[in-house]
Amino acid sequence: MSRKSFIFAFLLLASVVFAAVPKNTQNEFAGIPFGMGREQVIEEIMKLGYEPYGVAENGDRVVIPVFMMGDLPVQVDFLFNRNDKFYSFEIRTGRIEEARLFKVFEAADYMGDQFSMKYGEAGQKPTINERSLHSGTNVYQEWFAVRTLNISTAIVSKDGRYYSVGSVTNRPLANEKLSEAKNRVGSNERKAAF
Repeated sequence: MSRKSFIFAFLLLASVVFAAVPKNTQNEFAGIPFGMGREQVIEEIMKLGYEPYGVAENGDRVVIPVFMMGDLPVQVDFLFNRNDKFYSFEIRTGRIEEARLFKVFEAADYMGDQFSMKYGEAGQKPTINERSLHSGTNVYQEWFAVRTLNISTAIVSKDGRYYSVGSVTNRPLANEKLSEAKNRVGSNERKAAF
């Protein structure tokens, strides 16, 4: 085999191998990438067969009320930054009374398993602060392998009921400064208000 034929065969094989490698799915939710605009996110949600709500103009989130995360029915909130770009999602279960608290832990463990498949192993074993379990949010697990993302699961207590939350936030988009165009529109609105 000549050197040119060998190089051609190698490049052909490499292109086939790289085409077979799945795209990086860490910076998206259900095929909807971080950084996408609100209207595009709404369109993509509808293409998935869901009817989003909370789509009022200038709202900070768009919600899918029931989404199947594997075997777990959850609500998904898509959050948008100041520039109206999708930068974070939260997954939450329904609220449960204290007598069924074990179900909340099962759901948090299931979310953790799903996150581990997508983002790698968690940076810690599941933990709970027993003293504060009944008074707010308790971080249950965190993932540190993806530097640009904050990833965690938590157990939340509110009004005597409990639920599990999974959260993934794209740090650069969360800290993005207000774009010049949005800044000008905002200053014009402030001027018009006076």
